[in-house]
Amino acid sequence: MSLPWVRLDSNIASHDKILSLLDDPSPKKWQAAFSYTCSIGYCGAQGTDGLIPFGALAFVHGTKATAGLLVSHFLWRPDPLGWTVPKFLERQQSQADSQRIRNARRVASSKGNCIRWHGEHCGCWQVIA
Repeated sequence: MSLPWVRLDSNIASHDKILSLLDDPSPKKWQAAFSYTCSIGYCGAQGTDGLIPFGALAFVHGTKATAGLLVSHFLWRPDPLGWTVPKFLERQQSQADSQRIRNARRVASSKGNCIRWHGEHCGCWQVIA
């Protein structure tokens, strides 16, 4: 399941790796910078924990050239399945954490509804847990 939002550092414009990328002589540097931002959103929306698969390059508005720029400026890392966003899981909620939270909310909701409609001693919500 996906995240409804992702965290983006408010100082991204002055981050040393972004500044390094934008100092690159490549005419693709602006596309690469936008692709990096889109890749963070993609990973959150798809629940990939920071992985951008090869087939998703177009979905983050990237090309092989922009991917190469992002790798050379340490904004992406090569991965056998595509690329990864370094430290993604340090800054974003993991897919496993998201699932645990959803499950806990589902159980809590079931318990609340059971107590509301059946009384404190019913316990039918425990079947769901």
